[in-house]
Amino acid sequence: MCLTEQPAISIRELSDLHWVLCVAVHKANTIFSSQLLAVMFSIFVHIIITPYFFFLDLVYSSSRGSTNNLGYLIIQIVWIITHVLHLVLLILPCAATTDQANKTAPIVCKLLNSDMCSETRKQLETFVLQLLHHNAEFSAFGLFRMHCPIITSVAGAVTTYLVILIQFQNSDPN
Repeated sequence: MCLTEQPAISIRELSDLHWVLCVAVHKANTIFSSQLLAVMFSIFVHIIITPYFFFLDLVYSSSRGSTNNLGYLIIQIVWIITHVLHLVLLILPCAATTDQANKTAPIVCKLLNSDMCSETRKQLETFVLQLLHHNAEFSAFGLFRMHCPIITSVAGAVTTYLVILIQFQNSDPN
């Protein structure tokens, strides 16, 4: 069976659209890598420092019997939530774009396994080669990819640093 019907959008147009997406992601990586790295570093530092000061105020205000810092504690909680949301809202669009672009290759490979005209097969094979060599993946100077697992990595690193800071604080006799 040969696919003879004219599709609503041609394989060549889909290939061109994927190419435009890859070029746009590459340009975004080239132009915004330094800003992305700076913002990620800033978020990381703020996600460590804000809970640390929250912990310090919570421990020392309760040891002094002071309860007038409730407003400060609430503000710190709001800032912690804000920094975490900033991280999530920075990562999720990048991850979603990459995930959607990566769904193209299995679809094209599945189409290649069906019966079709030689011209259509040749276009799909060319498209598969393009998919193998050009990806739409956001990164910060190539140091790390902007995928959802980076959120887990940040959470682990923040937890580690907070434990270290709190242990140093507890060992300080002052």
